[in-house]
Amino acid sequence: MATLVLGVVGRAVLGPIGGIVGTLLGSVVDRRLFGGGGGERGGQRQANPEIQAASYGEPIPVVRGRMRVSGNIVWAAPIRESSTRSGGGKRGPSSTSYSYSASFAVVLAARAIVAIGRVWADGKLLRDGNGQWLQPVTMRLHTGSERQSPDPLIAAAEDEAPAFRGLAYAVFEDLPLAEFGNRLPNLSFELIADDAPVPLGAALVELAATAGVNLPVSGDFPDVAGLYLGAAAPLADALAPSLMASGAVLAAGRALVGPGRPALAIAPGGAADARTDGRQQAKERHRRNAAASSPDAIELGYYDIDRDYQPGLQRARLRSGVRVDGDGLPLALSAAAAKQLCHDRLLRLAAARQQRTLRLPWRYLGIMPGDVLRLDDLDWQVRETRFERFVLTLELARVGTAGALLQPSDPGRVLVHGDQPAGPTTLLALDLPPLPGEFPDGPRLWIAGAGASPGWRRAGVMLSLDNGASYEPVGLLPAPVAMGRGVSVLPTAIPAGWDRLGQVEVELLADSMWLESRSEQAVLAGANLALLGDEIIQFATAEALGNRRFRLSGLLRARRGTDLAVATHAVDERFVLLDQGAMLAVQLPLERQGQTVLLRARGAGDAAAVPVAVTLDGAGIRPLLPVHLSWRRQAGQLHLSWIAQSRAGFGWPDLADVPIGESQLAFRAVLRDAAGIVAEAELNGPSWILADQAGPLWLDVAQVGATMGPVATLLIS
Repeated sequence: MATLVLGVVGRAVLGPIGGIVGTLLGSVVDRRLFGGGGGERGGQRQANPEIQAASYGEPIPVVRGRMRVSGNIVWAAPIRESSTRSGGGKRGPSSTSYSYSASFAVVLAARAIVAIGRVWADGKLLRDGNGQWLQPVTMRLHTGSERQSPDPLIAAAEDEAPAFRGLAYAVFEDLPLAEFGNRLPNLSFELIADDAPVPLGAALVELAATAGVNLPVSGDFPDVAGLYLGAAAPLADALAPSLMASGAVLAAGRALVGPGRPALAIAPGGAADARTDGRQQAKERHRRNAAASSPDAIELGYYDIDRDYQPGLQRARLRSGVRVDGDGLPLALSAAAAKQLCHDRLLRLAAARQQRTLRLPWRYLGIMPGDVLRLDDLDWQVRETRFERFVLTLELARVGTAGALLQPSDPGRVLVHGDQPAGPTTLLALDLPPLPGEFPDGPRLWIAGAGASPGWRRAGVMLSLDNGASYEPVGLLPAPVAMGRGVSVLPTAIPAGWDRLGQVEVELLADSMWLESRSEQAVLAGANLALLGDEIIQFATAEALGNRRFRLSGLLRARRGTDLAVATHAVDERFVLLDQGAMLAVQLPLERQGQTVLLRARGAGDAAAVPVAVTLDGAGIRPLLPVHLSWRRQAGQLHLSWIAQSRAGFGWPDLADVPIGESQLAFRAVLRDAAGIVAEAELNGPSWILADQAGPLWLDVAQVGATMGPVATLLIS
């Protein structure tokens, strides 16, 4: 039974800015293991598949603007295991391949968001900026409103399910795990809490208000693309890096003051400040700190919006030296904006080496830290105030000039993950003879898929056995298959041999697809196996013609028993490179033989996919065509014979007789003349002796196994 984090009571005051974010209370996600399970061994199976554990008491991040976050798992169902069996029977071992998927919920933010943008899995793009998933994914986003309902999947799995109101979270349903090594990937999300750049001052004030701290804001603050706070810390500690980078101060803990405020002009020592004894109340002391008191360079870490929010670093240098001050900012910025912050901070620190202490009478008590005073035509910022014996003491620092021209900044190399729409899937269901290494004992389809769009990577496959009334997933296409169409007609040739004169031109589906020439020795060893129309061929030479076209020559014809298809070629027939590692094998029950099934792609661009219908002819279990039919007349008898081909002996490795390939050696033979059937028989060997008949006669013979094979015909004159 799925584990649910119960007992969510809201947000405790444990957030990164003194209570803004809360922690989700409840139990951690249990680690789920599979029990034993029967079945044949063959495919790789996870020995200990488990859900990635969540962390108890992990702070939930607070986000403004756009930011990339990872989130925290708060619910998970057991990992689902699916198996697909292939091969087996009396003549060979069977193998079972396993696939895994997971359903889980991830809390993303401790406040409502607008939407999500891109999604990454193990650092690779899973959902692009247009909202297209690059592989089959079912995900529901709950934006964190106070009226949201429990997720239906969690509610169906649990007796009780919280709605996580006020928390933005996403629920993944049966996420395929093959792409991620059959484990739960590390997911990160581009959260959109605001559609436009956010003024840093307003963002910090709003977040502080969430914790019950009201901070009036004044002055100038830079706009940032996003702000992320995801660690428990006091309010002042959480605000400090952003305040220092922007030149703002938290005035007496009661107001947020940014640079650019109008200076307050005062004239200390005037008549209004005189005491009755004639002494001046206003006193001041100037000092200039040593150059070593300010850094030689400033470094600021940030989240680079031009590099998928990956950590970036910008530096500004004032002079040669070894002292470098730096901070990590919880901000999403461009490289240019981060460089500007570095430069401005460096100038402010250099100017602040000039300091002065000013003592004023009590009537100046309205002056607060962060205020800027104009003294002797220079601007000074109040850093500290003290009031003792009716004297106000101000510690001042010189205000530097910001906004100087900068050298162009460089965000560094951008790692591109192919942010293109996935596009629709071209799906082919192939009822093929046994391919190398397999020996099916029931109806089997090979599913090949690809997409013309450069963003296509893979797709799931759904199967319907009830004419489309319902579909069940049968697996995930491992990789795109090179496929396309024939643009010329392949001439007829002698089956099962080299065709050194014939050639055919094919056009592939996508620009990313390619065909390679191989040596004749490699072709004889199994390379470049392809389906053209209904004939399986192999090719030694693939000449690139441009525009996705190739000319194939040096052909081996009628491979894997497709002799009858050598004379059936036409323009626009299908072409598929038979790469078993990139295709999906779907095993079906023997009773489905002769029936029509529907298959549908389940990929990012397949919302309106048209089902593909295929009739199960059982090519994988159908005996092959008998060959070398012969006849002779002797002593009033007609002696007929032939040689059987074997589904289990395509390779002929030892040049000896190949195995039968069927449960028994059986044939159906019919002898006919111009008027009709003369004789027919069920035979247990590749020969037939019967009374001689006047010609012309025709012998029709087919091998019988789980089904009847194709008919070979011989004219007897």
